[in-house]
Amino acid sequence: DDSTTPTKVREYLDSIRELDTLKGMKWLLAMMSKGRDVSDFSPNVVKNVSAKSVEVKKMVYQYLVHYADFDDSCREIALLSVNSFQKDMAGANQLIRGLALRVMTSIRVSEITQIQLLAAQRCASDSSPYVRKCAAIALTKLNGFDAMVNQRDELIDILKKLLNDSS
Repeated sequence: DDSTTPTKVREYLDSIRELDTLKGMKWLLAMMSKGRDVSDFSPNVVKNVSAKSVEVKKMVYQYLVHYADFDDSCREIALLSVNSFQKDMAGANQLIRGLALRVMTSIRVSEITQIQLLAAQRCASDSSPYVRKCAAIALTKLNGFDAMVNQRDELIDILKKLLNDSS
């Protein structure tokens, strides 16, 4: 609905009702798909990173993947949710584990490269082929970071492990 105002969307995102949060996230994703810049909603979205609803969490993660490296402000805001990503990588849902790794490795901040590397290493041993695929993709992102120059051998070891995987 194009008649929804940004103020109303912020109210939806700050609501404790899951339905309202879902409505706000759907609006944001629709605007993103139209090519609109909705990066100024980052603080409101990050508040929902620990949502109980898998649907809301997936939408929040899609938003964060898109805007994690948008600018310095978005990067800093995304950093606030690193702890939630780590918790989600230990969760039961394979989609959430994979998405958490995708978002975490989309944040280009040198202070968390070691955390990102450990997360990729852990996900490379995951029981789910989907999560292991996400780990392989994460390695390509991590390899592109300037801060990862000293960890190239570790990246290669993880890659070898994934290449030896039968699935």
